[in-house]
Amino acid sequence: MGKIKTMKSFKNAALVAIAAVLSVSILFPVASASAASSAALSIIPRKNYTIEQGKSIKDTLTIRNLDNEVPLELSLRVVDFTFNDDGGTPKLMLDEDAPQTTWSLKPYLSVPKTVVVPPKASRTLDMSIAFPAGHGAGSYYSAIVYSSGSADGGNVGLSASGVTLVFTNVPGKVNENLNLEKFGAYHLAGSNKKAGYTFITMDKPEAIAYTLKNNGNVAESPVGSITVKHMFMKAQTISNINPNESLALIGQSRTFTSCIKLASQEVDFNGSKTKSSSCAEPDLWPGHYTVTLDAYYGQNGNNTQEIVRTATFWYLPLWFLIVMFVVLAFVGYHGFRFYRRIRTAVNGPSARRSPRRK
Repeated sequence: MGKIKTMKSFKNAALVAIAAVLSVSILFPVASASAASSAALSIIPRKNYTIEQGKSIKDTLTIRNLDNEVPLELSLRVVDFTFNDDGGTPKLMLDEDAPQTTWSLKPYLSVPKTVVVPPKASRTLDMSIAFPAGHGAGSYYSAIVYSSGSADGGNVGLSASGVTLVFTNVPGKVNENLNLEKFGAYHLAGSNKKAGYTFITMDKPEAIAYTLKNNGNVAESPVGSITVKHMFMKAQTISNINPNESLALIGQSRTFTSCIKLASQEVDFNGSKTKSSSCAEPDLWPGHYTVTLDAYYGQNGNNTQEIVRTATFWYLPLWFLIVMFVVLAFVGYHGFRFYRRIRTAVNGPSARRSPRRK
């Protein structure tokens, strides 16, 4: 019993690790079947559907075995997930007795339990989602977990595990409520620094960010623009504040980041070319900046809602502070000398000396 329990614990830990790697599926739309894969497994990381109440859909899952010699024996399992932090990392609820979430897709999603994929081949599996008539409108999502080994607790191979996140919207009158918690200049995480908002900084902020709390019953993907204005320079506009169509999950405080300057490059992944975007060092002058957020959200059939907010930040690099100190010292010194000359001219040479005490 102890050995089986240990193997199950290892399996859960392994899948959580893979889910963290595949969290890019929340951040980026699916470009190809190889957009998310481990060393031996290639799958589609994200599925999106809109299904009316009382209706159903049928679709397929394509699984590729990238190994040249060993067949891939997989178990498939549907689990719920929630958010792990204010970013895009999903938190899989892998325990067998995990409580079902209010947004769970598990009762309505059907997938095969097992599949065997020959070496360097692919298999297409049928899947379906069906909602009963009168089902409430909103967002529903769960994850399809693929793992090597038996479904009842066999060993799991890290090189052959993966996750497909499945999002479904049921149209109708929903509760949409996004609350803006934070907005301003933002430093991305680096080797020697943590990600976070900043108000006065010596380093150029790479992005402008905003944190939204989703108090509704539907996952939201905001759109809109951000204006960045220097105190003396012409304003620049970030025209797409959510280019990857990232979602604020139900109950989540999600931080969305928008690059002040965007750089794109082609990346070779498993023999296929795909475009990758990242933040480049922006062309910012030292000084005071004003940023304005104009965001919109709303599902089809519901009123579009707007979020407007203004924030400020100071970019004061070290070299600028040194120059300012030298300039102020120069101005102060020569200003004092000029004052002495004026005072001497008005009051005579004796004005330079303090009056003697009697």
